[in-house]
Amino acid sequence: MEITGVILAGGRSRRMGADKALLMLEGKPLIAYSAARLSSITEHVVIACGEEERRAYRMFHLPLIPDIYPGLGPLAGLHAALQGSHTEWVAVLACDLPFASEGLFLHMLEIAYGGGDIQAVVPVTSEGRVQPLLALYNRSILPILEKFLSRRQLRVMEFLDVLDVHYVRDSDYEEGPRTHTFSLMNMNTPEDYAAALKLAPLHPDDSSVQ
Repeated sequence: MEITGVILAGGRSRRMGADKALLMLEGKPLIAYSAARLSSITEHVVIACGEEERRAYRMFHLPLIPDIYPGLGPLAGLHAALQGSHTEWVAVLACDLPFASEGLFLHMLEIAYGGGDIQAVVPVTSEGRVQPLLALYNRSILPILEKFLSRRQLRVMEFLDVLDVHYVRDSDYEEGPRTHTFSLMNMNTPEDYAAALKLAPLHPDDSSVQ
């Protein structure tokens, strides 16, 4: 199953007050966790980011894809990822989701390549909180995405509402009950970051991050 892995790292991090991708966790920058996780499922990993971040991210030696619609948030990053990909499916992972598990991605890949007309595979918590920035998207959604961006319709959930989405819950796959909550834990504020620092040693996934 050939797939492109895309690290979404183009956010302005206003609430965090610093570039989230470069925050340190257990001695490694957050973006290194995203790179390690996506590298475990594909050899094709790129970083979708804005022009300002490109110099800082060159140290990771991954292809850098600039936004075609700069400053328009996660949908712009997704658009850049899909536009620059030659595979049918793209796996996206925001840089502020360091605990994403390999088991979740493998389960989503099985769904994506299982046939049918699914356009996206997106995880959701038991409380119903959707995480669209740890997900799989099919290149067929590009025309719809371009319409949203050209109209400045930037709400990710409104975009998902017009797609054929398969939502994944923790009870859907073997590893889920153990790692699903960790996988969907993201960091938007200094308080979130502080919580992640405390929880990192308890993270049940044994992936290696270089």
